[in-house]
Amino acid sequence: MSISGSGTAESNANGVCLPAPASHDGMLYNESERATLPVLNLDVLHDLEEDMGSTGVAHNFARDYIRIWDKRRSYLEASVENDDADAAMDAVLSLKNSALMVGAARLAKLAVDLEQLVKHGDLQAARQMLPCVALTGQQTVSGLRLGYLPPEV
Repeated sequence: MSISGSGTAESNANGVCLPAPASHDGMLYNESERATLPVLNLDVLHDLEEDMGSTGVAHNFARDYIRIWDKRRSYLEASVENDDADAAMDAVLSLKNSALMVGAARLAKLAVDLEQLVKHGDLQAARQMLPCVALTGQQTVSGLRLGYLPPEV
């Protein structure tokens, strides 16, 4: 499943994120690169299925990812809103690693960009990216539900 969109910061009704403000040294944090990435790269989960010899582990991993998405998002938002750089870094690393493992390519790229902002102490710019993170995360959850997991009975 691939949902197109670009940038960071704000979103419109079409699910497109608008660019974040310039970062340190006047460079933007790769919003055009993020726009070319799929929301969900199913090859990652198919590789997990292959490695495990069945779909069960990968399906359970995707379900767990969906189940804790809101907790992960809330932790990131709270840490950034509270200007807690250590907690923000912890939240960003959790977001990045879990996104990479589930094939959430665009969300993983957002997390990499957020990681750089937090490393540089720019929590204001990180704060402006939160709506895009929330939107992209929700698109990822929808992609997993509709494009990967079997229908629930």
